[in-house]
Order: sequence, then structure tokens, then C-alpha cells
Amino acid sequence: MSILMILIGVVIGLVLAAYGMTKYMIVSIKIEGKTFDELNEAIKKTIPSFEGWSFPIETWKFYESQLSKGLTYDNIKNMVIHFVCKPALANQMLRRFPYFGGIMPCSWAVYETVDGELYIAKMNIKLMSYIFQGFIGKLMKEVAKTEEEMLEKIKNYKSN
Repeated sequence: MSILMILIGVVIGLVLAAYGMTKYMIVSIKIEGKTFDELNEAIKKTIPSFEGWSFPIETWKFYESQLSKGLTYDNIKNMVIHFVCKPALANQMLRRFPYFGGIMPCSWAVYETVDGELYIAKMNIKLMSYIFQGFIGKLMKEVAKTEEEMLEKIKNYKSN
């Protein structure tokens, strides 16, 4: 009976862990005091101000792309996706683990809801740094720390 209880506990624990991981894998950060255009300007100016960071792929005007295909949304009124990368870190990771190319570069979605709220949605790299230990976890911790600094600078960005 006690082995059965332990197995049930393990299964419940795994289910709860899986639910927590999926619920928190993507973070959506509300941004106050900016327009959609100001927020995107802040991102475009801030990311390259961090040594080695850039946009290896042009910003995707996702919402416009969807509209051009006749696809509409009831919950958002605009969205763009920025592709953020530090090539030197990507190189370190992909030289050892090329399959991680499947999650590169980091995508940051900027979206505006129909009620005018602005968000940046992105993968929770900090959480991932705990999942992937060792070399990968170390690199992800570095990325997570830098992203936190970037987001703080973006929130406080003032247009010239």
C-alpha cells in the first residue's frame, strides 16, 4: 500500500511540475506609459546598446502579415516579433549542441490588446536555465540576467 501511495505521489508531482512548466514557460510583461510605436523604438534602440546583442532577422510585422492573409483577431490590435540574439553566445551553444538552433534566435513579441494594453511576450529563459543544468544552464543564466537588464532599460526608455 505504501509503494502505491508513493507512486501516486510521484505521478501527481510530475503532473503538477509539467503544468507549472507549461504555464510559466512564456512570460508576458505588461508595459506601462508607452505607445506601441514607442515600445518598439525602445526595443530597437536598447538591444544593440548591450555589447554583442543584435537583431539577426528583420522585425516581423506579424499582425500586418496576418491581416494581408484575411486573418483577424478579436483580442489584439497589433503585434510585431523581434528576433534577439548575441551571436557569440549562440555560437558557444550551437558548437556543442546544434539542436538548440530550434529555439534561436530568441523571439520577443510586442503586442497591443484591443483595450490598449501593451505587452512583451518571450520565452522564460530564467526558468529554462534551471531546467538545463551545466554548460547550457550557465549560458541561459547569462542571457536571463542580460534580458532583465534590457527589459528594465526598455521600461525606462525615453524617446529623443
